[in-house]
Amino acid sequence: MHTLLPNIARVMDSALANICEYMADEFEIDATVKQLVSGEITALTLREMTSIIGIGGAVDLFMAFSFEQSLIQALYDKMTEGMEISEEEAAEMKNATAAEIINIIAGHCTTDLQDMDSEIISITPPTVLNLVKTVPKMERAIFHLRTITTASGDLDIYLIGPRELFSDHLDYVK
Repeated sequence: MHTLLPNIARVMDSALANICEYMADEFEIDATVKQLVSGEITALTLREMTSIIGIGGAVDLFMAFSFEQSLIQALYDKMTEGMEISEEEAAEMKNATAAEIINIIAGHCTTDLQDMDSEIISITPPTVLNLVKTVPKMERAIFHLRTITTASGDLDIYLIGPRELFSDHLDYVK
């Protein structure tokens, strides 16, 4: 069994720092971390587009980026600026935008966290969910939420663990 609890703050701090820097550098979008709301999260409420990636090794959890529609649209617009994209391709490209962003941030996080212990920190390929979904908390599950706010909309960052309790679509497997 991995020691998830002591590492959650460190993983979240890395994710927050990396996403704020990435959005400023790559998209010219200033991001601010909202003040932490105290209390235990008893359910995840995912927005219309959520990208999920699994992190393994010293930390065994899922990271989910749940985008407000206006924010994913602004990121997509910047990422595809100057490209001609058909309407049929637009939905796929928005999914690719969400997947690419979480993949980059998770990669930066693994670099930040590589000194946690001797295990290699791995990441899974990203998965994108295009639905509003509520995931109730099971007894052994850990949910941690922080929200980033921008002029274009909000981004909820969830850490969900341990990974063994969930499928890639955040359905319970046990």
